[in-house]
This record gives sequence, structure tokens and C-alpha cells, in this order.
Amino acid sequence: MPDLGANRPRRKAKQERARQTLEAILEAAARVLLERGYGGATTNRIAEVAGVSVGTLYEYFANKEEVFEAVIQRELEVLLQALQIQPRESTGASIVEALTGIIAAGMGAMRHGPELYRSLEQVPGASFRRQLGEARTEVIGFVRQLLESRRSELRVADLDVAAFVVVSAIEGVAANASREFLNEKLAREMTALLENYLVGQPKLRGDR
Repeated sequence: MPDLGANRPRRKAKQERARQTLEAILEAAARVLLERGYGGATTNRIAEVAGVSVGTLYEYFANKEEVFEAVIQRELEVLLQALQIQPRESTGASIVEALTGIIAAGMGAMRHGPELYRSLEQVPGASFRRQLGEARTEVIGFVRQLLESRRSELRVADLDVAAFVVVSAIEGVAANASREFLNEKLAREMTALLENYLVGQPKLRGDR
């Protein structure tokens, strides 16, 4: 896994109450970023939404740049963890069933929808693109393993290219969707698209 924890908060959140405070700050930062943009996401406003004093926020972070670096790390960690569980849980499932699980897990992990990812790309000096690239490389790796384990089902021969196409297609659709559009129907359509690419001629299911 890429090192998503290189810039951890300066105060260690060892006790449950401290962990809850840290989580409240990060959740508030995500909400404020979506509502007001980076310019309006002051530490005072983040602390207010989190229900803590600004002094408490500064016990964990030196400035708002560190806050948003931690938000980036949290969001990508949640996404990676959700996606990594799926190949293990899909043992014995068909490639289509496995892909359905991966797509659903990825959507579920994007708690604030693609809008937060787009907002994080605009944070000055943040490492979102670099960390996202590292996470993407890891996801391509375990999708490649998934395809290898179901090679007999596939019409594609080059699994390196296939894994790249699968991950890029899912990422591209998700990145351009709104939170409301990121739903079960979209997941089914994405699965059908990838099924056609990987297996060929998916069964007609109608407008489900």
C-alpha cells in the first residue's frame, strides 16, 4: 500500500475520545470544503462545524494545509480498504459478480461523492494527485490478480492492459458523476460495460 500516512497529525490520537475528535475535525473539513471551497475553509470554520475549539484543532494540525492533507489520506485509505476487501470476499464468484462488488464498494467508500475528490484536487500544494496515482497503481495490481484468477472466463488476452482499462473506466465514470448519480443503476451499467469488454456480449437485462 502506498504510504498514505506520511503526514499524520502532530498529536497522536491514542484514546477513543481523541480519535473521535480527530475524525470530527476531518469530517468537518470535508464538509466545509464542499460548502465554501478552499478559500472559505478556515480553521475557525472547520473547528466550529466540528464542534471543537480552534485551539483543539491546533493541537492536531499546525494549519489548514495539514488538515486537508490528512483529509486526502483518510479518503484514499477508506477507498483502498473498501476495494481490497472485495477480491477476498468474491472467492468463487464470476468475474461479473466480482466486478459488481468492486464497483459497489468503491461507490460506497466515496461518502461525500466525487465532488469531494474534485474539490481536493484544488487544494493548493496538496499531494492529492500523487497519492491518487499511487492508490490507482495498487488498485490496478489487485484487479490484475482478480482477472488472472478468472482468466478462463475472459476474452481479453493482455491482463495488464485489461486491468488498466477496467480501473480507468470505473475511475473516469465516477469522477464525472454527481453524488446523486452515483447509484445502483450506474453500477449496473458500468458492470455491463466491463462485462462486454472482458467477456463479450452480456445478456440483455432490460432497464433494471
